[in-house]
Amino acid sequence: MHKKCEFCGSTTRIVRTYRHATCRRCRRVLYVVKNHPATVEKAWPMFHDYAILPEARQIKIPWKSDLPEELFGKRYKTMDREANSWYLVVTEYGNKPVEVFASTAMDNDFDLQSRIANLTALTRLVSLILRHIFLGERLTFAKVRNQLRRSSRQKNDLPDMLRKVLGNYK
Repeated sequence: MHKKCEFCGSTTRIVRTYRHATCRRCRRVLYVVKNHPATVEKAWPMFHDYAILPEARQIKIPWKSDLPEELFGKRYKTMDREANSWYLVVTEYGNKPVEVFASTAMDNDFDLQSRIANLTALTRLVSLILRHIFLGERLTFAKVRNQLRRSSRQKNDLPDMLRKVLGNYK
């Protein structure tokens, strides 16, 4: 028998649990992980700001069934270096940011259209990443390309060019 817990290194009361040498405390944790994985997944975001498993996993996807139509959001007014006012909105689910939006009072300004398309692409991709981190949404190549397509405001703006170039890859 091992003299140390394989998980925490403790040397007191080591027993065999699921083919591993464990202390009493780690044995309880292993029991919960094995028998109540949904509890672990639910508790994980309380202490960590990254996905519990980086690879794709089969979980109940909250935004397809439980995500409410209305989410709490905070609006921030900012100003860029050319003195244009911008409004950034961060929506939350379970006190975690899951979407970001950006707009300006000058959405119809033709000179800003290219910048707005780039900003839209950025916020859509950041939102996709946030949902992956905090909700476990699976990231796919198709989702990235779709967000770029939806961000484009005119032919051959930066999101459109990126989408087209990425179309060369499968």
